[in-house]
Amino acid sequence: MPWIKPIKQKEMEELCIEHKKEGPSPLFDRMLANDPDLFEAFVPLQKAIKETSMCDSLREAIITFVSMKNGCDFCTKAHKEALEQYIDQPDLLSWLENYSDYEMSEEWKAALQYAERLIAKPADVTIEDIRRLEACGYTPKQIVE
Repeated sequence: MPWIKPIKQKEMEELCIEHKKEGPSPLFDRMLANDPDLFEAFVPLQKAIKETSMCDSLREAIITFVSMKNGCDFCTKAHKEALEQYIDQPDLLSWLENYSDYEMSEEWKAALQYAERLIAKPADVTIEDIRRLEACGYTPKQIVE
């Protein structure tokens, strides 16, 4: 996406006044704002994603992991930087990519495995995947988040 020219911060400030967003806008938001209607529709979704019942570190780990699996270097880099604010893990991307081989909580491993299966082929998600998440303490609400 870097080849799409983002709108200027000044233009973004005008859009963000309506959404009560403060401070400089992330590059992704500024690129999306090339289509103001799309940006308007995206803001509530972005807010909902950030207001999950799971902890911020796990949310960022899942987003980073999914970005890696989807091959989006732009999103991977941005979310890796956010995740580094929560986790002090050397070689963070390798740690996520090879989660089953590394020491991390079963709750995290279950969430990453579920995300991996869901993005690879949703039809391959099984009841056992859901039961594993539930056994780790995830509620139905957290599973769909």
